Amino acid sequence: MNKKICMVCLLAALLTAGCTPQDPMPDEEDVVNLPDEEQQEEETEDVQKEYDVELSDKLSDFQFSVNETVYTLPARLQAWKNAGWTYEKDNGKKALDPESFLEGEILESEGGSLAVDIVNLDGEKKLLGECYVGGVQLESTEDDSRVYQLPGKIRMGTSTLDEVTEAYGMPTDQYEEKDNIYLTYEYGIYKQADLVFDVQDEILYKAVLKNYREPEDGSEEVSKETPAEVENYQAPGAFPDDIMAFVVRYGGDFYKLPAPVCEFTKNGWKILEDGSDSIVKSGRHGYVTLERDGQTLYAVVNNYADMAVPMENSFIISVHGDFDVTKVSVEMYRGITLGMSEETMKALLGDNAYETEETDRGVSYFIYADEEKQNYTRIFVDKDLKLVREIELSNSPDTLSAASMGTPQEEPDSVEAAAMYGDDEFPGEEKEE
Repeated sequence: MNKKICMVCLLAALLTAGCTPQDPMPDEEDVVNLPDEEQQEEETEDVQKEYDVELSDKLSDFQFSVNETVYTLPARLQAWKNAGWTYEKDNGKKALDPESFLEGEILESEGGSLAVDIVNLDGEKKLLGECYVGGVQLESTEDDSRVYQLPGKIRMGTSTLDEVTEAYGMPTDQYEEKDNIYLTYEYGIYKQADLVFDVQDEILYKAVLKNYREPEDGSEEVSKETPAEVENYQAPGAFPDDIMAFVVRYGGDFYKLPAPVCEFTKNGWKILEDGSDSIVKSGRHGYVTLERDGQTLYAVVNNYADMAVPMENSFIISVHGDFDVTKVSVEMYRGITLGMSEETMKALLGDNAYETEETDRGVSYFIYADEEKQNYTRIFVDKDLKLVREIELSNSPDTLSAASMGTPQEEPDSVEAAAMYGDDEFPGEEKEE
């Protein structure tokens, strides 16, 4: 009996002989699991998504990057091909008419596809492969691992609304619709950026960039002399009897269209560089953005000289004024002006032939100067108020030999305007407090 007890004690001693006191077991919240292989791959990918690229600080330069590659709009389609993109429609047969574009075209690369706009910025028909990429749509999604960056250190998918407005300033337009906040930055005609944010976290996730403006050629020889066409221009001082003379009093000053840009700057308008071409090639048109007293005029210009000229020596071929966007006083033939009643306007038009075009908002009266209907005056009458709400004049003759001479210099009596711009509200509408 005693022997059995001794044997049991000896066995127990042997089983416990190697044991030493242990540290207490850790609490569950102190336990850290090693990342599995999938998590390690995701973290590695996140590190790889940081791309150090050099971009302009100005959105108006229309630069952006896709991963490590920097692009600028517009750029030749060939430059995109050199960067690894393909365009299925570029088969050497399809062509694009001069100064026209195709929206929503698809470029493909190993990393995925992009929706772009193909633009022919030349003055003659071109094969698609010879055209430009003038627009692009960038969108940060869960399915797209590419990194998109914009000027001013703005990154799609992470930058906030406040960071964007701090980098680019206040937008031309901003509004909220459904689940999105939309910001629009305009830099003249055919030069615009639309940025879209999620309404909940205000994170930028989509950018639609369009710049259909021809890149400037540094090798282009620019005339240093004032062209004869500019020197021969005579500013009118009154409205002639001929409505086809395209004389307008714009912002209180008389012009005969086409009118040199320098005539506008002489009257206090300032050229905004971000929205304007610096030079205009011979026989071609360009774009200018003018600002005065907080109002902006976007205009098309023509160069009638036989050499490239600086913007100041090109000719504005159209002006526009209304009660909504371009709030500049406009007065034309026989004193027809913004705010005038439709009845009075028609009486002043007299026997001049016109065509009408009706929309839900009102009626446009078109007075055409040619059968092709390229040169015209448009007067828009509000449907409900029966008042002139918009006036637009556009005239681009082939030459200026007869268009710029013999304008009247004495100002006759004109019909008193029903409303001119200043601090007054639109007739018939309540002024907002």
